[in-house]
Amino acid sequence: MSKEGQRYAAELKRLEDRKKELEDALGRLARDEADAEEVMELATLVEQLEHHVETARAAADMEKTMTKTKDVRKAAALNRQAAEAELDRLAKQIKRPGEIFEKAYSRALDTDMGRALMRSHDDAAALEVGGITSMDIDEACKNLAR
Repeated sequence: MSKEGQRYAAELKRLEDRKKELEDALGRLARDEADAEEVMELATLVEQLEHHVETARAAADMEKTMTKTKDVRKAAALNRQAAEAELDRLAKQIKRPGEIFEKAYSRALDTDMGRALMRSHDDAAALEVGGITSMDIDEACKNLAR
């Protein structure tokens, strides 16, 4: 074979090798693209799962908060009732012979014990409905004084 023929044969071989390399690269690219699409799908699924987990956590936290709120309100109702009962007992203890209960109750409210019981009663009533308590007011006054 002539030198020119050998040169053409070598060039043909080089081109065939290059064609094979390019076909292999194209095949890898197709596989890589399929892998990339699968990775994107999995990433989307993971993101959706994270969103569901976060939503479930928020719902669980909300349930805990609601349960605590219900528990506080139940306890506040019991405290309010206890304060009312204690005010009634105090009024009965200080009631004078022939005096009507309402008058004794009014006098009971004017005592230190009566004022303390009334404050407890009012705070418990406020907690029952999510209102502002005397403790909230005291805290606000302290913050304003700073």
